[in-house]
Amino acid sequence: MEKFTLSPDLFSKITNQITDYMGNNPGPYYAAFDADGTLWDSDMGEQFFQYKIDNCNLERLKNIDPWEYYESTKKVDPIKAYLWLAQITTGHSIDQVQTWAKEAVEHYGAKVFESQKKLISWLHDHNIETFIVTASIQWAVEPAAHLVGIDSDHVLGIKTKINEQGLVTDEQDGPITWRQGKADALLARTNGARPIFCSGNTYGDIALIESSACAKLAVQTQVEENSLFEEESKLREHAKENQWDLHHFFNESV
Repeated sequence: MEKFTLSPDLFSKITNQITDYMGNNPGPYYAAFDADGTLWDSDMGEQFFQYKIDNCNLERLKNIDPWEYYESTKKVDPIKAYLWLAQITTGHSIDQVQTWAKEAVEHYGAKVFESQKKLISWLHDHNIETFIVTASIQWAVEPAAHLVGIDSDHVLGIKTKINEQGLVTDEQDGPITWRQGKADALLARTNGARPIFCSGNTYGDIALIESSACAKLAVQTQVEENSLFEEESKLREHAKENQWDLHHFFNESV
């Protein structure tokens, strides 16, 4: 659980912004959150990947070093790497893949940020349709989404098409929800209507957050320098320049 929650003042500021906007603009209304590092202190995509390596005997992971292949591919072509994480379950039923995803969340756990869960509850109470938009595999995030009160139908992530027999294929299905693709996927789902609240934790979430017509929240989790710390810091600087709301889950002095 987070050490420091959204302060009552910040929670009120965000909800008041949204309420004021709704009072002056017709609906429907939408909100969106990034997943990993924004709703929980875990990487669901990487956890699911490791679970598949350890437990699922996938043909496409044989005779390679899965993590080395993924990381080396990501350095050259991130989109290809992210899509590959969905393609490795090709030929398995979507029911089986979703069962594995649920087992992965149960195995590794999910440290949910309770104040984000509270904010989602408030959004739902005010009839604001709320999505999770993630660069992880959609199926990996769906079970964790339930922990914050969001159903699978409102998770937008990277996935491949399911054929008539209910089997996963290797054909891309929808936008690659990475960087600009996050905003593209959300706006495709809302028929072009901009959300009125968005939250994320890294520089890759800028397009998603900027799609909000009203409230914007940048959050952080990292306290030691690493690659994720750098990405969060870049978002924080961008947020400061644009006067977005800011919150650090584990360091109230930042």
